[in-house]
Amino acid sequence: MEKILNYMAESLLSIGATANILEATHAMHDNEIHSLLVKEGGEYIGIITNHDISKKVVSENLDPEKVQVADIMSFPLIKLESRESMERAAQVMRDHNIHHLAVTEHGQMLGTLSINDYHKYLVKKHPR
Repeated sequence: MEKILNYMAESLLSIGATANILEATHAMHDNEIHSLLVKEGGEYIGIITNHDISKKVVSENLDPEKVQVADIMSFPLIKLESRESMERAAQVMRDHNIHHLAVTEHGQMLGTLSINDYHKYLVKKHPR
């Protein structure tokens, strides 16, 4: 059984809930990532993704300098422990219709797992 720990990104890049969408977009672009954890008061409270920005800001013609991260982030933050199986991760993503999970170890935030990470797992599991 392959564990989330073997495929997750060990990055805790985050942005504040009151930051605007333009700042979030720049942070994602500068770090070549597709999501950011959202932090407020020292706690991770949600996640914002490129998909959220495209669907909730760009397609609605909203001003990215006026929309705050908290306005469009996904919450609550869906978390799984790093020792859970990749199959469990896929099930949780499917059940919640999400593409990113927060990964914890003993309750402490460790990183994220994306649908792209799951794809890498599938390719390794089922090589041509």
